[in-house]
Amino acid sequence: MHKKIMISAVCIYAALLFVLFVFQRHLQYRPSGELQKIENYQLQGFVEEKLTTASGKKILAWYKAAPQNAKLILYFHGNAGNLSDRAHRFAAFAQAGFGVLAISYEGYSGSEGKPSESALIQDSEAALKFALDQNYMMQDLIYYGESLGSGVATQLAARFDPSAVVLESPYSSIASVAQKTYWFVPVKLLLKDKFESIKYAPKITAPLLIFHGTQDQVVPYLEGKKLYEAVKSDKKLISVSGAGHLDFSDEFLIAEMQKFLVK
Repeated sequence: MHKKIMISAVCIYAALLFVLFVFQRHLQYRPSGELQKIENYQLQGFVEEKLTTASGKKILAWYKAAPQNAKLILYFHGNAGNLSDRAHRFAAFAQAGFGVLAISYEGYSGSEGKPSESALIQDSEAALKFALDQNYMMQDLIYYGESLGSGVATQLAARFDPSAVVLESPYSSIASVAQKTYWFVPVKLLLKDKFESIKYAPKITAPLLIFHGTQDQVVPYLEGKKLYEAVKSDKKLISVSGAGHLDFSDEFLIAEMQKFLVK
């Protein structure tokens, strides 16, 4: 009897592992909603662009050119929703005097393909190429990574040195975050897209600013702190007491960014 129970338990656990392995990208990436035309989002001066990745995929980008002598923010969003969920932030950045280039990852509204770590990195490279084709210099660029996008920005910054890097609620690796949620499975063995930012962080030479809430229940505060400690360049960690995941106002983020960039 006990042997049958053990066999049943092992079979159930194996089936669970199989389901998690097969459907992991559906859990990791959560695109939702359909984008309307950019004119419907009150983004003055923004236009839609179609960028082509190294693998030939067409991805959507929202772009507003930077004013003369101002910085262009390359914005890499989080895992849920679509660009319209961040429209208020893009408008705030533009109002504060920044240019903005925000991409919609492969598989997200307006873009071809399917999301994966390699796809998102190619998407970020396409954004960088577009910026350089518009005659921006590397010192004109700021990489901004939000949650999942922090891993994208970190990898790009490790290879292509911008003026500054800003990370909002970042992680040391997706595997580290996922292991806390799925404590009962060997996440590191199963996970395809690990986004191991901790390995790329020491290669960043640009000034880096991190925002993280101490009560973040999605990406624990210690994840951001671990990443911060791995960075060797000029850096600042803004710990917001009591704040949850991405729990920061546009005004707060912009004010702190401007202070950091002046330094």
